[in-house]
Amino acid sequence: MEDIRLAIDVESGDYGPRVVISGLLEARRTSKVPFSALLCGERNRIEKILHEEAAGESLDNFEIIHCSESISPLDKRARVWRKKADSSIVRCIGLQKEGVADASVSAGDTAILLGAALFILGRAEGATRPALAALLPTVKHKPVLLLDVGANLNCRSEHLVSFALMGHDYLTRYLQNKSAVTTLLNIGKEPIKGPRVVCDAGAILEKRCSNYSGFIEGNGVLSGEADIVVCDGFAGNILLKACESFHVLVKSMLGKKTDSIKNHMAVLDPENYGAVPFLGIRGTVLKAHGGSSSKAIANAILAAIKAVETDAVWSRAMRPKGI
Repeated sequence: MEDIRLAIDVESGDYGPRVVISGLLEARRTSKVPFSALLCGERNRIEKILHEEAAGESLDNFEIIHCSESISPLDKRARVWRKKADSSIVRCIGLQKEGVADASVSAGDTAILLGAALFILGRAEGATRPALAALLPTVKHKPVLLLDVGANLNCRSEHLVSFALMGHDYLTRYLQNKSAVTTLLNIGKEPIKGPRVVCDAGAILEKRCSNYSGFIEGNGVLSGEADIVVCDGFAGNILLKACESFHVLVKSMLGKKTDSIKNHMAVLDPENYGAVPFLGIRGTVLKAHGGSSSKAIANAILAAIKAVETDAVWSRAMRPKGI
């Protein structure tokens, strides 16, 4: 099998190309799977940083894709994919469309990345809207998939139903879990509680999803009661970031004598899982935190490699073939 080919948005993230390139090099040192990288960004800057950071390492599997355009805060995010086609974030997606890359990783703006992925790669069959999906640890030592975690702030009931079905397909491929218990996040478990959108989605899922088990409250998400928790992107993003802060709280409260506890809490540190995929896109696109460190970028790249390996987001066989 050919090496996995990743398109990397070098210009993305709050800390600049050096952090992204440092993370890429770290990922190559630790990855057990060989991969090649297409570095999208300004050529001269990338070459200079590679020369400084690689320290004599081979760069045979790295190719620089020069991007002549940059994105301004004044640019309308919904139009960037069309108006700034040679920006690094859009070029990454374009390389997938051309069949040159198997997946892309960006720490750029979520709305711009989603817009580019949606309009360039297209929506997967059966997906009403794409969604961001994140795996969280639980007390039962099995992960729970939370979606949406930020792609859609306002949802209709049919969107939540679609998220649930996409989440089930994803877990089936990524974790080989074919009997994932699916729930809807709500303020109570009673069928009459919560917004009309959530209640209507629950009624539909009772008919369409054999493993749907009803509503789940926020305090049950990390209990391991469910394998999939579905919500709109507003609630999901707040819950995700609250969970991500737990490890910081533990470290500050418990001190140095509780290293074992802190190590367990490290699974909630966003640096350790790196990035989350968009589900419902005809391609594998992973979104990393804007504030990603080099360690987070490295883990984002490793997550992308696993997603490609398992065909969890989109089958490699269905991707366009490059020249």
